Amino acid sequence: MRVKTVLQTSHLTPKKEIKRVLRGANLSDDDPNKPKGWLEKTVAKANASIFTELATGLGYEVTKTHMYGFATLASARVPSAKMDFYWIGAFGKWTYITAREMEKEHYD
Repeated sequence: MRVKTVLQTSHLTPKKEIKRVLRGANLSDDDPNKPKGWLEKTVAKANASIFTELATGLGYEVTKTHMYGFATLASARVPSAKMDFYWIGAFGKWTYITAREMEKEHYD
């Protein structure tokens, strides 16, 4: 039996993953920034959806680097939001790493 370790490159959907990050899905349950309760979660979902649709509607760039067959490092650059988002794909799933503000020379 062969174990699937690397995701197919088409499986990362940046819009969906950015929404997950912005609504706090990657935060631990005891993180004070994680939305709690129905209202907070609903507002976080709405804010994440609106921001993501507006920011990615003007375009984004996805870069993937395959790491010797065991993982894939992916980044999504969203110039209108001046942000770079990073994930690592291994063992059949994508895991969010971090988001950073773009360096000024990349958007001026």
